[in-house]
Amino acid sequence: MSAGHADHDTDERQRSGLSGAAWTAAPQAWRDLWWLLNAPPFWPWQADDAADLFCLPLWTPAQAPSVQAWLCAQAEHPDALLAAFYGALTPKGAVAVTDFYRHDTPPPRLGRMAEALFNFFMQNSPAVQWLASGVPIFATPAAGAPKSAGKQQLGELDALWRDGDGQLVHAELAVKFYGLSAATTSGTADLPSRARAAIGPDGVENWQHKLEKLCHRQLCHPLPEPWDAEPVQRLAHVRGRWFLPAPVTSISAWACTLGHKTADDWARVWGPGPWQSPVASNTQRFGPRLSRADLAALQLPPHVRVRLLRRVEWLGPVAQADDQRLCAPDDRGRLPVSDLLAMAPPHALQRVQMLGVFAQLPTGQWLEQWRAWVDAEA
Repeated sequence: MSAGHADHDTDERQRSGLSGAAWTAAPQAWRDLWWLLNAPPFWPWQADDAADLFCLPLWTPAQAPSVQAWLCAQAEHPDALLAAFYGALTPKGAVAVTDFYRHDTPPPRLGRMAEALFNFFMQNSPAVQWLASGVPIFATPAAGAPKSAGKQQLGELDALWRDGDGQLVHAELAVKFYGLSAATTSGTADLPSRARAAIGPDGVENWQHKLEKLCHRQLCHPLPEPWDAEPVQRLAHVRGRWFLPAPVTSISAWACTLGHKTADDWARVWGPGPWQSPVASNTQRFGPRLSRADLAALQLPPHVRVRLLRRVEWLGPVAQADDQRLCAPDDRGRLPVSDLLAMAPPHALQRVQMLGVFAQLPTGQWLEQWRAWVDAEA
């Protein structure tokens, strides 16, 4: 494969069992489902005391071939997936949207999209015995409270199922994106604390807040009948991306590395860290954080194309059949920033944007290779 074409898709399609053409021809909802199930666990610092909650697999190694075969079948025959996905996201009484990835309709929240995809997997995959989703949890009524008193809902359980061994499992699902601040010291020893303090695209929620909510509330709810007497395995199925700041000259050198980003490529910019392994999956979990000034100074190789991703495209790798709406770097490798930003609605530029970097496959299609966080306008 020539340097001017993408080779990132090789590992992806090997894991899925699909050819490059089939991978990119599949609906975006399928690539989102693939990413939700196969991307590395979100919290990468394994020595941390919260790591165990985030690393439990959804299927055993023995089940992996049947799960990947099932995923491959959904890509080749996606009607059931799309019907369930769009059906779950269409408000009652509204006309069903058949493809909000391409239409200018108000997109659903990413969490609801992930929930619809996860529920489809739970209810149809060969790996689990699905029991329930969105199970409401109510507070125990106070002694002497009248029967007419309303029940106080404490929350709900995202998903309950039995695994291949019959073990009852309760999972909470989330998709998160956080931009780390610049390092205050040399080295990477402060990375876990910086990650916990990282802020999401809304500029409000940080990971520490979400982590405490997951560990001390959502994953601690008592189970309702008929599961209340059973031992239960709890897990946090969180997927997302961390975006890491660095000098734009270093990011440019990293971006111009042809082919896969090796462990050394990552270490030269950000030092030793979890982005180095597994190398084949690290662009599904990490990317650069850019300021608007960085975006103007960034240098990219001539074979790539870029565009700002709509928020509805923030989950799995994005693919498209042609180079429509893609911007090419100039002969110095610089991006036409004004043209790039003009493609986004003016109000969107006041929020964090995601920059998708695409390369062309030998089939002629374009597949996203990596992604960068672009800070909101100051």
